[in-house]
Amino acid sequence: MSVIAHRRVCALCGSDTADKIALSLPPTPCANEFLERPARQDVFPLDLQLCAAADCGHLQLEAVVDPTRLFDDYVYVSGTSPVFVAHFAEYARQAAETAGLGPGSLVVDIGSNDGTLLARFLENGMTRVHGVEPAGRIAAAAVARGIPTTNAYFDRRVAQALRAELGPAQLVTANNVFAHIADLEHTALSVGDLLAPHGVFIFEVSYLLDVVEQGLFDTIYHEHLSYHAVRPLIGFFARLGMTLFDVQRVRAHGGSIRVYVSAESRPVSARVAELVELEISAGLFLPETYSVLRKQIAARASELRAHLAALRSEGARFCGYGAPAKLTTMMYALELDRDDVEFVVDDSPLKRGLYTPGTHIPVVGSDHLAAVSGKGFWCVVFAWNFYDSIVARHSDWAGNWINPQVRALTG
Repeated sequence: MSVIAHRRVCALCGSDTADKIALSLPPTPCANEFLERPARQDVFPLDLQLCAAADCGHLQLEAVVDPTRLFDDYVYVSGTSPVFVAHFAEYARQAAETAGLGPGSLVVDIGSNDGTLLARFLENGMTRVHGVEPAGRIAAAAVARGIPTTNAYFDRRVAQALRAELGPAQLVTANNVFAHIADLEHTALSVGDLLAPHGVFIFEVSYLLDVVEQGLFDTIYHEHLSYHAVRPLIGFFARLGMTLFDVQRVRAHGGSIRVYVSAESRPVSARVAELVELEISAGLFLPETYSVLRKQIAARASELRAHLAALRSEGARFCGYGAPAKLTTMMYALELDRDDVEFVVDDSPLKRGLYTPGTHIPVVGSDHLAAVSGKGFWCVVFAWNFYDSIVARHSDWAGNWINPQVRALTG
């Protein structure tokens, strides 16, 4: 079975969420299920449930797709983006300072991908790092670059085995991972098994406040089971005997939060209460907010389709840059396919030579972009969170660019 669960309870507080659908998007294939050749693919619903518990309000996907289908042959790697390499350098420096790390401290990264973050810790003098990564090919690449990595899904068995082998971790990190897991309680308890008494758990996730305020509907896809806000997370960790003691807004993925958790009691930063107040003011925990968002998404999709149609009527042709998971949601929302977008450039060698999920657009290298320079092409930057760096790197390209997340659609 590819859908292994239809959720009926909140992942954070356990309250009933059956029939509490707040928002629905068109069903899509798995967003990173690229194909070697075009073929029919399963599609799964993108229905979001809103927890109605007074102290929670967590937003989550109703359908849970088997994680082995999503992650065993994962094609996203962090190290291909200069923006993310720089982001992780800053992250490692700040995390080391917060956790009070020294050269002998153990840092464990959950969902460590190709080891890009852990490599930054090594550069900062942390001599003991270890990754846990379920995608076999990517885990092997991390090991080849000198990052010790366990090829597994992180759970209590893995956590306890690592602690027995390596000792307790002073820092556990998880980046764009804590939104990908169905059983968040089990994961948090697994982190607790691994942490030293004074250790710190730091994770980054896309921030629901940014999703709602900026209309980032294309960040909704099957890997993202949870759409996190601060208030539901406070109660969740408190119920497990942990303290969410700080939170920081960061720019990654159009707007994320970096969350700091300890297994012991710590003074809580004023930023925590400040963000909770912003969330309440923005109506994040009210069903009517998502009714408004649904209308905004429909209007946005209509606006983008109309813009592309107007350009096409003037002879424009279209390609894309970036084949992130966001592309799949956006293409289905816009009702576009390979008749509209002729090819998509991506910097990852794991995606080039494949076809995009469902829409079956060929993914190619940047040489294809150069080949159509000056031939009337417009390039839609689906990896819009890297828009500025992509355009700067291809400043000599004689074509026009479209950022699909900018309200004023200009080339």
